[in-house]
Amino acid sequence: MLGGHKWTSSFPTSVAKARVQQPAATAVASTGRTLTLRAWVIGIVCVILVDLWIHWAELVLGQRGHTALANTSIPVGAFNALVALVVLNQVLRRVAARWALSPQELLVVYVMMTVATVLSSSGALHFIVPTVTAAFYYASAENQWAELFHRYVPDWLAQKNEFALKYFYQGNAPVPLGLWWKQIAVWTLFMTVYTFTCLCLMAILRRQWVERERLTFPTVALPLALIREPQSLFSNRLLWLGFAIPFALGTLNTIHLNYPAVPEIPLRATSRLDLAQWVTTPPWNAIGYTPMSFYPFVIGIAYLLSLEVTFSCWFFYLVTKAELVLGSAMGWTAAAGGAAQSVYPWTGHQGAGAFLGLAMISLYLARKHLKEVWQTAWSGKGDDSDEPMPYRWAVLGFFAGLMGSMAFCVVAGMSWGAAAILVLLALSYMMAATRTRAESGNAWLFGPSVDVYQLMTTTFGTTGFRVQDLTILAYMRAPLANFDLRCISMPHQLDGFKLGGEMRANLRHLALTMMTAIALGFVVSFVIALAIWYQFGAGAKAEPWRTYMGRTPFDALADAIKTPLKADVNGTLAVAFGFLITVMLTILRTQLSWFPFHPVGYAIAHTLTMQMVWLPFIIAWVLKWAVLRFGGMKLYRQSLPFFFGLILGDFLNGGFWTLVGCFTNISVYPINW
Repeated sequence: MLGGHKWTSSFPTSVAKARVQQPAATAVASTGRTLTLRAWVIGIVCVILVDLWIHWAELVLGQRGHTALANTSIPVGAFNALVALVVLNQVLRRVAARWALSPQELLVVYVMMTVATVLSSSGALHFIVPTVTAAFYYASAENQWAELFHRYVPDWLAQKNEFALKYFYQGNAPVPLGLWWKQIAVWTLFMTVYTFTCLCLMAILRRQWVERERLTFPTVALPLALIREPQSLFSNRLLWLGFAIPFALGTLNTIHLNYPAVPEIPLRATSRLDLAQWVTTPPWNAIGYTPMSFYPFVIGIAYLLSLEVTFSCWFFYLVTKAELVLGSAMGWTAAAGGAAQSVYPWTGHQGAGAFLGLAMISLYLARKHLKEVWQTAWSGKGDDSDEPMPYRWAVLGFFAGLMGSMAFCVVAGMSWGAAAILVLLALSYMMAATRTRAESGNAWLFGPSVDVYQLMTTTFGTTGFRVQDLTILAYMRAPLANFDLRCISMPHQLDGFKLGGEMRANLRHLALTMMTAIALGFVVSFVIALAIWYQFGAGAKAEPWRTYMGRTPFDALADAIKTPLKADVNGTLAVAFGFLITVMLTILRTQLSWFPFHPVGYAIAHTLTMQMVWLPFIIAWVLKWAVLRFGGMKLYRQSLPFFFGLILGDFLNGGFWTLVGCFTNISVYPINW
C-alpha cells in the first residue's frame, strides 16, 4: 500500500547546471580510481586544520561571537575550506596544471572534512569531554554525587584524577596526556565503532534512498557545482548578486558589534524580533517565543525544496502554535505525569513519535530493497559492485557495530536490555534525522526536545532502570541520547555517497576515506580540544555553555535517584499520537497525488529547528511559488544561481569573519545560531 516513490518529492531535474540526475541504473557507475595518496593526505591535513579552527572559534571566541563551523546542514568550516581549495585549484590549472586536483580528488577531501569535523563540536566531542570530567569535579557534600552514583562509574569511562580535573577547569597548564590516554582511546573506539555502524547502514540504504526514492539532497547541490563546474558557477552574475547581499549584511552586523554607532540589520532569531511581544491578548499570547529571522542561507536552501516539503514545515509549526492557543482558551493545564516534558500539547513527545515513525516507515518502504540486500549478501544473486561496500560486509558490519556499541554500554555497567533500548532508539533518531536532512536540508539538525534519554525515562520511568543503567545513560547522553543531532556523521556520510554517485566516483574508496578520516580525526580533535581547555580553563576563560552541558546529565541523574519518576502515560500516548500522524500522512501522500502535507514537515515542526527558521521557509515558499506560477520552470532554472549565491555569501561571510576573530579581539556576528 505504501509506495516509496510517491512519499518523497523528487529533486527538480532542473537544480541548476550544478546537478544532473542520472538514470537509476547508471547513477553510480564508477569511472575507476577515486582515492589517491595526495587526496587522502590533503584530506587529513584539512580535517586537522578545520578541527583546530572549530575548537578555537567555539571554545575561545565563544561568547564574543562566532559562526558555528560544524553544526549547520552544510558544515561552514568544511565548506569554506572547499571554496578555498577550489579557488586555489583554479589558479593551479592555469599556472601548474599537473599539480591541480581532479574533481574526484576534491570530492574526497570535502567528504573527509564533512564526516569527520562535525564530530568535533556540540552534540559530539564538545559535549563528550565535559561529560567525562564533570561527575567527579563538581561532586560535593551538598549534591551527594559521590554517594549516589560514583561507585558505578568505571575508571576508564571518566576522568577521576584530581590533578587532571583541577587544571582542565582552571587552565594555564599543559595537557597531562599520560592521565588521559585511557579516555581518549575508549571514546575514540566507541565513536569509531558507532559511526562505522552508521556507515554500514547508509551503505545498505543508499540505493533505496538515492536511486529509487530519489530523495532531494538540497545540501549537495552547491558543493557539487563548486567541485564539478566552478568556472560555470563563478561566471554567473546572479550568483554574485546573491552573494553580495548576505556578505554585505553580515559584514555590517559584525562592524555594529564592534562599533555600536553603526546600524544593525538583524538576521538571526533573537528576542528582539519575537512575534510574541506584539501578541499580548489572551489566548493568543500563549504562542510563546516565536522569533522572526531572515537567515539568507536558509532561504537559499529552502528554495531548492519541493513546495510540499517547504509548506509542510512551516504549516505544521504554526499548528503547534495553534495548539498552544487552543490549550490556553480551553484552560488545559500540564498533564499529571511528573516528567518535565509532559505538558500539553506534548510537542516534544509528538516529535519523538514522528521521528520514530519516519525511521520505521523508511524501513517499511525499503522492505523489497532490504530483501534484495540480504539475498545479494548471502546468495550472490544481485549486483553490489558499485555500492560503498559489498552487501555482505555491510550487513555483517552493521550487526557487529550494533552489538559492539551495546557491549560498550554493558561493559561500562548497563544491562543488556537498557543498552539495546538506548542504541536502537539512538540509531532510529539518527536515521530519521538523516532522512529529514536529505529531504529538507534543515539548517540545524535538532531532534525533538524529548530526546532518547527523555524518551527512555518518561516511557519506562526512572524506576524502570537500575541506578547503574541511569549512571551509564548519563555518560552516553552526549554521543547518543541528547536532542542535539547537529554534529552526527550519518547525514554527511549519505551526502558523500550522493556526491560520489553524481560524480561517478568509486564509492568503496570514498567509504574507506570516510572511516580513516573519522578515526584519525577524532583522536587528533580530542587532543586539540584538551589543549585548548587546559590552556584557557573549561571553568575559567573557555566558552561556558559547553562546560555546563557536561554537568547537566549528572544533575538529572541525581534528581532521578533522589526522586524516582514513574512512567508518564500521557507522554507515551503523545508519542503514539505523533507516530500515527506520521504514518497517516505517509499513507495519504501515497494514495492522493494532490495531498500537500509531508510527514517530514510534521517531524521537523516539532523540533527547535523550525522555531528558528519558520519565517525563512515561508519566504522561500512564497518566492518559489511565485516564480513557478508566473515564470515556470524556465525562470526557476534561471533564478537558481541567485539562491546559490545567498548560501555562498552567507557561509563565506561567517567563515571569513570567524577566522579574522580567531586572530584578533573583534566580536563576530554569527550567521547560523
